[in-house]
Amino acid sequence: MSGHSKWSQIRHKKGAADAKRGQLFGRLVKEIAIAAREGGVSPDANSRLRSAMERARSEGMPKDNIERAIARASGAGSDTQLVEILCEATAAGGSAIIIEAITDSRNRTINEIKHILSEHGAKLAEQGSLMWNFEKIGVIEIAAADNPAKTKTEVEGAIIESGASDFREDDGAWIVEAAYPDTDKVRLNLEQAGIVVKNTGHDYKPRTTVSLLPDAQEALEKLLHALSDHDDIQEVYTNTA
Repeated sequence: MSGHSKWSQIRHKKGAADAKRGQLFGRLVKEIAIAAREGGVSPDANSRLRSAMERARSEGMPKDNIERAIARASGAGSDTQLVEILCEATAAGGSAIIIEAITDSRNRTINEIKHILSEHGAKLAEQGSLMWNFEKIGVIEIAAADNPAKTKTEVEGAIIESGASDFREDDGAWIVEAAYPDTDKVRLNLEQAGIVVKNTGHDYKPRTTVSLLPDAQEALEKLLHALSDHDDIQEVYTNTA
């Protein structure tokens, strides 16, 4: 989940939708594999793995795919080593972009990201030069449909008591924010209050935002769509309002 990523869209043509779904599954497989490698293969003891598996199931990924992704982390098969990349970039109108990627070839992926940025009048920034304006936070999604016995007042009361830092309603769900180190504690408090959690993840929330003129906004949207089409890129975040 990434509330500030700007590249999500609905594909109306079946072929494009199928391709996008395959791309999403590929990203989720990488996230599951690297989460299991870094934190162990037990989702009960590895919150990142649990979150990745939850999202995979919610997106309809078959159980076998999830199990194979975990097997990659335990050494099964001959897959090359995956690495995580976090890039910072500047784009139209002075906007800042944070790019998360998982790849088996760091140099290749960085060069391809540079090429996409260059094609859209953007460029990589020095590491750490933009990150100061972003706060990594935990994000927990609660779907109203998963909590039919709870009233709005009961859900929001549980959120307030959970230790969350903020929340908002969004299309039949509550998006709950927490200090990143407190994400698991907030989730546990919600579950102990009888709230069913749909997804847990993270976001890079801008401390300050910028508003772009229409031309700059259009250019940025084209760039973000191009980045989203790269198989190695997991999420993209911006500081635009």
